[in-house]
Amino acid sequence: MANTNKLKTVVEKEMIDRFCDKYEIKPLKLDLQKNKIHTIFSGMEPDLIAYHEEERILYLGEITTSGYLGQRGRDFHVGAVKKISEAFSKFYLLYNDIRIINKRLQEYLPDNEIDSVKCFFIVPEGSKFINALGYRKKLFETRYMDLETIKLTKESHSVMIEVLEASKNENKQH
Repeated sequence: MANTNKLKTVVEKEMIDRFCDKYEIKPLKLDLQKNKIHTIFSGMEPDLIAYHEEERILYLGEITTSGYLGQRGRDFHVGAVKKISEAFSKFYLLYNDIRIINKRLQEYLPDNEIDSVKCFFIVPEGSKFINALGYRKKLFETRYMDLETIKLTKESHSVMIEVLEASKNENKQH
């Protein structure tokens, strides 16, 4: 059985670290129960929650490795496209709730007042499904979400490929 947990603990962790280094932001440590995070973020649990102290910007991100290898020999990947659509919908709704989110976040992190929010859909560099987005690329031309690609170290890239290949092989058997 594919150990997809490694994607979260190794690959996603590295992607978050590299993203935060690039934007000079600090991940917010919200050691809260899931229901509290859902309360703060209007039902959403972002993969990345970070803050730029000087600019008072909240960074939110959705991360996926789905579609990295494409699907059935093609770049297009149904699961990855679904994740883009879901991320865009979440971010669109969050923009309308930013004042409420700021107020809720102040209860847990009173020193982090937010002036604005930036939302990102984050994928590993080389993800094949990005080549087959078609009209969906327009989602990244809005103010609601930007696309960010992160170059992985060889070690993390190997872990990701190992897990994705194992998962793909399992799906072929079913």
